[in-house]
Amino acid sequence: MQIKATAVLLSVLLVGSTLLNGFGRADATPSIFEIIASPSADPDPRDETSIAVSPSNDRIIVGASKVIRGGGTAGRGDTLVDYYFSSDGGRSWGTGQIGLETPEKLWSRATDPSVAADLDGNFYLCVLMLDNSSFDSGVYVFKSTDSGRTFKDPKAVVKDIGSSVIRRADKCYLTVDVSPSSPFKGTLYAVWTSTGPDENNQSATVVRLARRRPTDATFSEPRTISHAGDMRGPALAIGPNGEFYAAWVGMPARSLLFNASTDGGDTFLPGLASIDTIVHNYVGNLEGPNASFFLTGIDRSNSFPTIDVDRSSGPNRGMVYVAWAETINGRDTDIFLRRITPHAGTLPDVSLPVRVNDDNSGTDQFFPWLSVDSTDGAVELAFYDRRDDPGSVLMNTYFTRSTDGGLHFEENKRLSSAASDPRIQANVVGSNNSTIGIGDYIGLVAAKGKAHILWTDMRNGKQEIRYGQLDFGTSGPPPIGGSGDDCSNPRTIASSIFTDVLDTTGATSSPNDPISCTGGSDTHTVWYSITPGVNTVYGIETTMSDYNTVVSVYTGSCGSLSRVACSDDFGNPPDKSNRSVVTFSATVGVPYLIVASGKGSGGTLKIRVGYPTITGVEYTPAPDGTDALKITGSGFHASNAAVTVQLDGEDIALPNIFTAGPPLPDGTDTIFYASKKKLRKLVKRGSLLVRVETPAGSGNTSNAFLFTR
Repeated sequence: MQIKATAVLLSVLLVGSTLLNGFGRADATPSIFEIIASPSADPDPRDETSIAVSPSNDRIIVGASKVIRGGGTAGRGDTLVDYYFSSDGGRSWGTGQIGLETPEKLWSRATDPSVAADLDGNFYLCVLMLDNSSFDSGVYVFKSTDSGRTFKDPKAVVKDIGSSVIRRADKCYLTVDVSPSSPFKGTLYAVWTSTGPDENNQSATVVRLARRRPTDATFSEPRTISHAGDMRGPALAIGPNGEFYAAWVGMPARSLLFNASTDGGDTFLPGLASIDTIVHNYVGNLEGPNASFFLTGIDRSNSFPTIDVDRSSGPNRGMVYVAWAETINGRDTDIFLRRITPHAGTLPDVSLPVRVNDDNSGTDQFFPWLSVDSTDGAVELAFYDRRDDPGSVLMNTYFTRSTDGGLHFEENKRLSSAASDPRIQANVVGSNNSTIGIGDYIGLVAAKGKAHILWTDMRNGKQEIRYGQLDFGTSGPPPIGGSGDDCSNPRTIASSIFTDVLDTTGATSSPNDPISCTGGSDTHTVWYSITPGVNTVYGIETTMSDYNTVVSVYTGSCGSLSRVACSDDFGNPPDKSNRSVVTFSATVGVPYLIVASGKGSGGTLKIRVGYPTITGVEYTPAPDGTDALKITGSGFHASNAAVTVQLDGEDIALPNIFTAGPPLPDGTDTIFYASKKKLRKLVKRGSLLVRVETPAGSGNTSNAFLFTR
């Protein structure tokens, strides 16, 4: 296997916009850069990208694409799969190629790459293997234990070799269950289409699934999860508790189909004679033959769905999202998204479609990819876009995100700094004797406040692979002052509502750091200062951080500090009990020093100050005597608050709000009551995940509090 190291210059763009982040509205300036990931001297065309980021270290990124070896010079060649790896957050890339030899046979070509990562830092690459001299096909998964530098040990998901009854595999897709709360954590799931004779000996294409548990040596026997017909383009995603979801296109009825499992793939949606269910009927599907609409200059296009789930602890935890491209006016194509609210044991609720692209250019947007950031629930999409070309031929790569659960999307952002002509190398012929176009999909993964995109780019007169990153950084007004690495050089919080996101792995600790409430000197400290303009109660929390934190509040001067408040392990967040949540009474004009520290390590710190913060929930009578939840904390506007509780994945509003007394001088409350009719029955059913948005509709959402009576 040949591996080439590739280092290229960065093209750095700073783009200003107004963002709606997961904690509220704020002005922010995301940083954007792009870089060539494929070897710059290679003339061969590349498309169909996939990308994954290590959950344990987001500087480690692995991508993959199809490549037509020889296509850049001869105009035709064998289809192979190359992969790309970076250990410095995408600043430089190395390249390798998947071998064609498996324990079963030597294959002629490989295609349809899909890459995924597990919680232990391993990467997996799923590819479709084909034989030019026979109808043999197979879906294989290769594993990398060295951060994507090499992929070895191919395991067959399914193989059809020398069979008298030919079942042809196509369009495979892979994911790994990385949800910490999942009982099936670490399971690999693969889906693909399989074409062969049905029970009436008629040719039919179905979607099939196989899985491999962490203790299994091989993948399970494949099972069919669709009805028989003409199924295409399956994608899958895993929910916060191990729920399995898949979506695909069904032809010739041109519908978007869906299936789900809550027991790790043992059983699926009940009561469906056709196995799956329709979640969208296309008005103008792009899938041939006889497509409803043809994209200029692109011989091959599709309306394949892309799917993901909110695995964050935010208000939309468990929500499923599916996106696709189609035409509804017969003049141009747009990107659409539906929210799918799952219900255990019954069919899901499906929202009306929301248009994702915000242009009015009458030009095409297509090939979307969807990813949900598990740290804050941001719904993010990347896609090709022709709005910058009045001739509707040249395309750029665009991006957008939603931080209110897919109800609204931000202003679309252009990621590529130069346009591409999709006709370049589109007529290169692959091993199946058909032209390659620009492939069928692009890659996106959202992780820890960053969007990582991998796409096909033709600005240099050939199809090459480019990587782009949007880093949303701080989601509140930026701090001023020092670096925060020392008590004497704090980051100054100049607003009453504040969020900061930092990589603290390089943060140090100082000899004069005080003893925290853990009883020792913690490490990787970051210091902030705040001076309130009015008497209030501040809330501080780090529940979205990815490491064990401690938060302490002090008055006084460095070396002679008096502790005001401290939080070690809050204990209540649903899956992050070693994060910190604290409130403290702040006096106008008094400077306070806040330190966020790690217990032996750093990571991605996400600290919020001044947002609504829940520290306690109690089931008790409200002032009018009705059953209510008494919510204690800070930053509440009791006269303008929206309270929801989540039970069995369903969000339930508590519309009746009662105040507990006059507000603080800044207009906020520390205690209020929330209720609804028959609250007692709701409380008896189990634990409730409580959240407060205040003021209602502002996006200022509290930490989640798990209440058990």
